[in-house]
Amino acid sequence: MASDLTVELKEIDVKDRHDIHRQVERILQHPLFHQSKRLPVFLRYIVDTTLSQGGQGGTKERTLGVEIFGRKPDYDNNSDPIVRVTATELRKKLAQYYYEDGHSDEIRIELPPGSYLPRFRRSLAEDIAAADQPEALKPEAFQTVAAANETPNDVPERKRHVQTAPTRITRPLRIIAGVLCLLLIAVTALFTQRIWRTSRSPLDRFWGEVARGSNRVLIVMPVIGSDNIKTSNTLARSGSVSPNLSLEDTNIAARIATQLERHEAHYQLVSSSEVSFEELRTAPSVLVGALDNIWTMRLTRNLPFVFEEASDHRTGRIIDTSSGGKTSWTVDIDMPHTRIAHDYGIVARYTNRVTGQPLVVVAGISSQGTQAAGELLTSSEFEFVRSIAENASNFEVVIETEAIDGHAGRPQIVASKSW
Repeated sequence: MASDLTVELKEIDVKDRHDIHRQVERILQHPLFHQSKRLPVFLRYIVDTTLSQGGQGGTKERTLGVEIFGRKPDYDNNSDPIVRVTATELRKKLAQYYYEDGHSDEIRIELPPGSYLPRFRRSLAEDIAAADQPEALKPEAFQTVAAANETPNDVPERKRHVQTAPTRITRPLRIIAGVLCLLLIAVTALFTQRIWRTSRSPLDRFWGEVARGSNRVLIVMPVIGSDNIKTSNTLARSGSVSPNLSLEDTNIAARIATQLERHEAHYQLVSSSEVSFEELRTAPSVLVGALDNIWTMRLTRNLPFVFEEASDHRTGRIIDTSSGGKTSWTVDIDMPHTRIAHDYGIVARYTNRVTGQPLVVVAGISSQGTQAAGELLTSSEFEFVRSIAENASNFEVVIETEAIDGHAGRPQIVASKSW
């Protein structure tokens, strides 16, 4: 195999396969790959698949999504670009790996932009060794000396060609060429990543902003009936929610966690009754639920729209503070959960001036409103708030939803503020 050329997979023998697999494991031992769970699985899979297929064709994006990331066979890879995101990240990491000193004599594994078919290149070690040989020991030198002892008329056409062939590239030039090649790969990877960022869906951009710049995101869950908002004599009421953490709230938290995972953000589910103010000051938070989440009630009291529960605990409402309380949306929370036919909620993103951290609010007066708010921030329903979210750093919207048997319908925006 000639160095500096892409190795044809049909020419790869058992030793080459062993060397390639060993190089994959060497790469994955580098600190660049320690923080990612996806990249090692992705790299091993595409290398193994490429070698097994003999380098022909290539694995499709949808196949990778199903086989590696457990997506459904009919998933929408336009709204869920996890394969493209992972491939772009892998290209960047590989470029950074080979750019460092000490890797020039290793097999090079490359993933060309727009492809999931890796290429394998042999190192420059053999050519560098050849370039370092004395001129008298090189085969070209023997041919040139022999040709020099013949008269011009006696020199065959083949020997004339050998005499006029260019000399080998010197070692410094080869090193410079290698460095320039690596820089080109790195620039291409960064450019590809920038294109992907601009082509992401509004929902991706929203959660990407939430996850940016932090090691973790807190998902603060409501504690039904024991959040210190209600007095002890209200715990026995029929209520709009069960006396435990509701299945609906858990489902919303899972959907939010999925959005964060897509952006490789670490998250932590915490109880509103146990998380401390100091913890909320250390990381962005997603507040789920309102009347049963003490931190939603405390940290949203200065927003344009605020939650309020009546002193008799029979009704809950959202108040437009700019109207002096004249405009509000009310729900009878004293009736059984499944009989509430109309509910309201709040979706907000803002930087809280008390904690100094970004906050996302996903909350309803009753659980149906929270369901609708969660739907708005984790699905295609996000199109409702796209223009608001993309044009303002801070925003808050009031939504309403109709419900049947405790299940929320499609959310509708009834009021909004941005700043």
